[in-house]
Order: sequence, then C-alpha cells, then structure tokens
Amino acid sequence: MADVELYLIIGAGLLLALVLSEAIERLGEPGFLGEILTGVVFGPSLLMLVNPRQGTPFELFALLGGVLLFFDVGYEQIDLDDLLKAGRPALIIGLSGILLPFATGVALGFEFGYRLEASLYLGLILGVTSISIVVRTLMSLERLDTEYGRWILGASVVDDVIGLLSISLLPLFFVGGSTTATLETVGVALSFFLVAAVFYRFFLGRISGLLSRATEGQADFMGVMGLLFLFSYAAEAVRLSATIGALTIGLIISTDRRFEERDIRGSVEGIAYGIFIPLYFIFVGSNVNLRVLADLNPFIVVFTVVGLLSNFVAGYVGNILAGGKRELSIVFGVGLLPRSEAGVALVALAVAQGIVPNEILIAYLVMFVLSVFATPSLLKRAVDRADPRGGSKPGSRADSKTG
Repeated sequence: MADVELYLIIGAGLLLALVLSEAIERLGEPGFLGEILTGVVFGPSLLMLVNPRQGTPFELFALLGGVLLFFDVGYEQIDLDDLLKAGRPALIIGLSGILLPFATGVALGFEFGYRLEASLYLGLILGVTSISIVVRTLMSLERLDTEYGRWILGASVVDDVIGLLSISLLPLFFVGGSTTATLETVGVALSFFLVAAVFYRFFLGRISGLLSRATEGQADFMGVMGLLFLFSYAAEAVRLSATIGALTIGLIISTDRRFEERDIRGSVEGIAYGIFIPLYFIFVGSNVNLRVLADLNPFIVVFTVVGLLSNFVAGYVGNILAGGKRELSIVFGVGLLPRSEAGVALVALAVAQGIVPNEILIAYLVMFVLSVFATPSLLKRAVDRADPRGGSKPGSRADSKTG
C-alpha cells in the first residue's frame, strides 16, 4: 500500500464512518457499527482497499486504536479495586465461556469426521471472545462501570488469555515441540502478570515521583504512553494480546492519585476517539468478508448456529453459577457471543500450517460475520430490558465518561 493510498483510505474511511455512525445512532443502534460497516465496504467484500491479512500500514494505525481503547478502559472506565472484587464471578463466567464452547467444538469436529487437531482447534476458537465489541457497546450505553459490566469484562479477559494461550500451544503438539517448550510458553505468559504486579507494587509510585520533577511540559503524558506501548509489546511477546497489556497498564496507572489529577486521558481522548479507535473498528469490519456466505454447507451452518448457541448458554449459565442476578443472564449470554478478529488470524495461520482445513476458516468467518453485526444491537436490547435505569454508581467513572 503506497503512502498516498494510506492517506486516502484513512481520510475517506473516517468520513464514511462518521456518516454511517451518525445514521445508525439516529436509528437507535450503537453508532460504532458505522465504523464496522465502513470496514466491510473497504474490505474484501466490496472495494478491497483494506486486506486484513497483508500486514499493511493501515493495520498498524488500526491496532494503535485497539491499544488506546483498552488503555482508556483501564485508566478511565474501570476501577482496579472494583475489577479485582469481580475476580471470582469473572473467573467462573470466563471458565464457563471456555469449557462449554470447547466441548461443543470438539464434539462437532468429531461428528463431522475431522482429525483430533482440527477438532481441538474448533473447540478453542469458540472460546475466544471479542472484548472490543462488547466493551465499546457497554461504553456507548454507559454500563461498563457496573457490576455486571466488570464481570463481563473480566470474563472476556479470562476467555482471551486462556483461549489465545491454548491456541498458541496447540502447534507445539502437532507441528513440533516438546513438553519443556509448552511449560516455557505457559510460564512466560504467566510471568507477564507477575511483572505487572511487581511494577504496580514497587515502581509505579517511583516513576510518578520522577515525572513530577520533570521540566518537560508533556512529561507525564510521554511517560505514560511509553509505559503503554512497553506493556502492549510485552503482552504480544508472551503470545497474549497487545490489548491485554494496554488494559493492564491502564488499570495500574489509574491507581496513582497524581496521574489521575494530571488528567492523562484529556491528552489522548480526542485523537484516540477521533482517529485511531474508529480506524480499529474499520479494521475489524474489514475482516468481515460477506463472500464467505456463498460457500455455506451443512457443517458451516451447524457450526455457526450450535457454536453461537454454546457461547450464549455459557454466558447465561455462567452468570447463574457466579451468583449474578438472573434477569441479567441474557446480558451475559449475548456478551459472550462476538467472535474475535484475532481468532480469524489464528485460524488462517492454522490453515497455513496444515493443522486445519480451509473449510474451518470459512466456518469461523461466517460465525464472525454474524456475531459482529448482531451483538451490539442484541446487547443494547438486553441491557435496556434488564437494566433500564442504568447500574452506574453516582460519581463513578462511567458517569464521567465522555468518549
């Protein structure tokens, strides 16, 4: 992609996303669906200006948006103490969101005659949830900083960490590797959270103190952004996700009173929500290739319907097992529906490695298409029905949200 084409795609993409988002918002649906629709128009379905699997400069701009979105979620939208209190229910719901879809995917694989490795992949990819779709929807409804919003966020993180790590480990068994390599991969991934805890306990205050003595006017902003990208890099390096790293450092930074008073968010909000975050959802939309709908066969139909149903039931039952309010169970069921764009890339990689046939990639793409478009609208209706007055506490972070 030439530089001049990049400018054209970004400029035209932002303007089209603005028009579509405004139109969709006026129809009573979450406005960011317009950004996803723009990605569909620009992607392989129509104009083919953005190919999500070519590693283009546009993808880099878009992924910066994902990093900034999850930093904002951690820094401004969610309180770390409240999220930690949601640890047990989030773990229960997250494990439910992994185990039931995994069993469903493996059973479907065996039923349709796939080999063991392909069947395991089917189970694992059903457990990787798109956190970004759910988070952006709850933010637009001003329900992210509620008890159930924190439970859904925590459960989605659990799904992503376990799912992405498990998918990363699978090739070690079928492409080459050893028990030692497997243990090293798990250990390195877990070390990320240990390092984050050590940083929070021993280094955050020191860094804040050093920055307070800096003469550079933007020292706090530069320092925080540096930490953001280092944590994002570290999470990617241990085969997690840059967004997990961004969410982690955002939660940590938010606990420092001085950083909170400096209003770091004010320095990043305009450019994040005005440029990079819309580009991220345009990129998500570019993964939606409507042409796969022409390749439907019995396996793809069954996998899509049964797979999405297993995700819904996992969220519904998980909320009940966690002791949540029964009337919110549908919210949790819908919250675990959207499949992840990371899942698309991982399945494509598995096809390239010869672990799974191309038919499984097509099946996952069909599921991705349906879940990405259906979830925001369904989640909005589920939340409006179960929590019509809103669950934010007075004076909470959600109340002060401006994005």
